[in-house]
Amino acid sequence: MTSVPAPAPERADAARRRHFGEHLVRDCGPALERYVSRLLPGDPGRTEDIVQETFLRAWRHADLLTGLTCDEELRRWLFRVAHNVAVDWLRRRATRPLELTDNLPVLSDPAGQDQLEAVLLRLILATALETLSAPQRATLVHLHWLDRSHAEVAAALGIPTGTVKSRHHVAVRELRTALTARGVTGARPAAR
Repeated sequence: MTSVPAPAPERADAARRRHFGEHLVRDCGPALERYVSRLLPGDPGRTEDIVQETFLRAWRHADLLTGLTCDEELRRWLFRVAHNVAVDWLRRRATRPLELTDNLPVLSDPAGQDQLEAVLLRLILATALETLSAPQRATLVHLHWLDRSHAEVAAALGIPTGTVKSRHHVAVRELRTALTARGVTGARPAAR
């Protein structure tokens, strides 16, 4: 059985795409890898994955990208995509539940065990608080840790009382979501 050669336009398109892919890897690969390694220092495997994902997306959009007028526009597109892929990876990593092994020490002293659990919960709470914006975090600290009223927080932060209430509502909702994502159930901070 003989194979029928592909029509000339399809062969030309395949050659153009192959040339495009070779150009990406050869001419843009090293600079892209250096850029991503600065975004995610100390994780060469993740850097390689992000560069490969960037090239895959470029390959999927080859028809669009081969129409760019200069290599500089192509490089800007690649670096933007690599940046977005890295940011997406960091966001996914930040929302993953805290990974604790099942091999946590069990203390014979119940008070010591309670203290250990309290420290672990504080660690989880601290990482969840980091997901909030600075104004939301400040509002929660003033209301719950410093035990201030809405009016006192408004005066301390120099904002209207209604803004304090709004920030508190949103912060509690987002903190609850962050804690649930980290495996803390029944996380219902006291409402004011």
